Parts: sequence; structure tokens; C-alpha cells
Amino acid sequence: MIKQANYKTAILTVACAGVSIFIPSSHSLAGELVITEQLTCGTLGDSERRQWETAAASGNTAALNNLGFLYVLGCGVKPDAQGAKQYFEQAADKGDAQAEHNLGYLYSKGGIGVAQNSALAFAWYTKAAAKGFAQSELSLAIMCQTGQGAPKDPVRAAELLRQAADQGLAPAQFQLGAAYESGEGVGRDYAQAMMWYQKAAAQNDPTALAAIGYLYEYARGVPQDFAAAMRWYRAAAALGSPIAENNLGGLYDTGRGVALDPAQAAIWYAKASAQGLSAASANLGTLYAAGKGVPQDYQRAMDLFSIAAQHGNAKGEYNLGEAYLTGKGVGQDYAIARQWFEKSADQNNPRAQYDLAAIYMNGMGVEKNIEKSIALFEESAKNGDDDAQYVLGTIFEFGIGVTKDRSTAIIYYNKAAATSNIKAKEALKRLF
Repeated sequence: MIKQANYKTAILTVACAGVSIFIPSSHSLAGELVITEQLTCGTLGDSERRQWETAAASGNTAALNNLGFLYVLGCGVKPDAQGAKQYFEQAADKGDAQAEHNLGYLYSKGGIGVAQNSALAFAWYTKAAAKGFAQSELSLAIMCQTGQGAPKDPVRAAELLRQAADQGLAPAQFQLGAAYESGEGVGRDYAQAMMWYQKAAAQNDPTALAAIGYLYEYARGVPQDFAAAMRWYRAAAALGSPIAENNLGGLYDTGRGVALDPAQAAIWYAKASAQGLSAASANLGTLYAAGKGVPQDYQRAMDLFSIAAQHGNAKGEYNLGEAYLTGKGVGQDYAIARQWFEKSADQNNPRAQYDLAAIYMNGMGVEKNIEKSIALFEESAKNGDDDAQYVLGTIFEFGIGVTKDRSTAIIYYNKAAATSNIKAKEALKRLF
């Protein structure tokens, strides 16, 4: 029987803490409102508004766009999406691509007097993109990637990204690099990913700077070089990238390319967490749970895990489950633990799948279900968890809920032993 004592997953083990994350596509990069003059609300007053109103009365499209901008953001006027829409429509009627883009933005976001409508957003972005308006090409590409307003079409998305990237739009260059890194809509090509990231980085795009660091950290198309990763992450962090801040924390947390320093890790995780990066909140929570670099504080850890979990972060969900399973920082509750493990397991977190399998195997707060337990162990093993691979070897060797099968047991033991699982190696010695 698999016993609770076999768990190796006390609130996020050191091996899991500080795992760097990288988000290859950031939808917030698309759909920006475009104003003819590079101004902000703080620089605008009644005099500018009156000048634009005079010019708009003569049909000046730039003035119409800028007035729409004022009413969308409420710069010196009451926010009024319907009023903004009217200004944008007047300019769009004259074939102005910028106004068409801004109408796409308005429908993608919705607002006072204008209902959100992805199909209309897609249609307006398409009109502007057909005129070569780079920001619309980017916005349209993101909609094609996510299936908003039209069926998903990663190939078309990549084509649009290239069109915008060729015009020098840094966010599009970054997104195209991310497409090459992931192989979404194009063949995976790390050299191409690096080239496009570097083009965006040359324009001080912080996410592209972080992306280059990630390629060096994980040897994606370049030799692994933690020092280089550190340099790129620092450059991105200096521009406020939460991804870079989190990944710097990961390097200090694991001692890769730098002396192990959990206190520095905590500082960088805290910076990224303060910017709303859920993975950083989960990572910082692990330090508080373990008392690494910060005073041990289970309640603080729980708060951080909750923040991460509420944003759908798989590690945060898993850690909350582990907290309820062990009763650290919260009252022990197997039912709630199971609920959080299920959420994390649905995102293919192998440790959550493992713990959930153990819960069903042992009937912890739920009726025993060996068949379901084995299925979860298999999912965890498929996702690379060596403990799950070892347990499956045990299940097939001794016939726990299945017919004994020595050859299948050996297959699983070999998989686990290949990752230096000591118990699996001992099992193989016993069988041979």
C-alpha cells in the first residue's frame, strides 16, 4: 500500500522552488490605443482639446483620432466610449487606418456605451491591417493565436506577425520570436527566435531582453550560459520586466551562474510578485514556507500561494493543496487539498497528479479509487515525475489493482532509474 509518509512534496520542495518561467506570448502587447501625437493624459489640457475640435470640424482625421483618445481614457473629460466611437467612425469613414485600428481596440475592450464585440474588433483590425497598419497586424495576429473573433489560425498569426515585425514594431518582433521558439504557426527554430528577440531587444523591449536570457539559461539554440542569462535578465529587470525579476530570483534560488543566495532570490521574487506575476508569488511563498532567505512564515506563504492560485497558477494551486494536506499555515483538510490538486493537475502539473493519485490510492478524505489513482500516476509519469514512475513499477510488480506484470514494472523502474531515483535502482537490483 502506498502510504502518506512516502510523499516528497512538503510545500514545494527546493527542487521545485524558483523554477524560472517565461511567457512566450503576452496578449497585453496587442490592441493598444493609438494616438497621432505621442501624448499622455497628464500633458493634455483644454487648449489641445479645443484645437482638435476645430480641426475635427474640418474633417481632420488626426484630430478626430486624438479626440477619440481623450474620450476613451477620460483625459480632461468624462470617459465616454460611445463618444470616442463616433470620432473614430468619422475618421474611419475617410479610410483612416489608425481610426480603424482604434475602433478595433474599442470593440475588443468594450466600455461605457460600447459593448465588447470580438467579431467587430477582428473586422476593424482586418481593415487597418489590409492597409499595412503594423499595430493592427499585431492585434490581429494575437486574435488569430487565441481564437478571438475568428477560429484559431496560428499560421495566419505568424504571417501577420512577420508583416508587423518587418515594419520594425518591437512587440511584433518579440511575438514572432516567441512563435519560432514554441513552433506555433512556424517550424521551431531557435536561431530565428534569437534573431527576432535581438531585433526587439535593440529597441529596449524588456520582454525580448528576458526572452534572450531564457534561451541562454535553458540552452535553446545556444550553449547554456548562466552568466549571459543573468546579464540579459538584469537588463530586462532594469526596464521593469517582472519575468526577468522572477527569473533572476530563480538563478539566486538555485545557485546557477551565481552563488546560492535565497535572500537575493526573495528580493527579486518580491519585485516580480508586486507587479502581479503569479509565478513569482508562488516562488516567494515557497521561500516563506521553508524559511529560506526570509523568516519562516506559513501564513505569509499561504497568502502568496492564494494570490498565485487565484490567477490560475499551477504551482500556487499545488502549494495550496499541499498546505491543506499537511496542515501547515492552515487547518488540515483533505477535501480542500484535493480540490486544489485537481485544479493544478488539470494544468498537467506532475506533482499535483502524483499527490492526487496518492489521495485516491489511500482514501484520504475520499473513497478509495485504485483505478483512478493508477490513471493519475500514469499521467504524472508521462509528464516526467520519477516518483510516479517508481510507484507504477511497484503497482505492476506486486499487482496492486492490476494484474502482475514484471516486464511493465521493469519499464517503469528503468524510466525512474534513468533520473537517478534510488528506490527504482534498488527495485531493479532486486528483480535481476
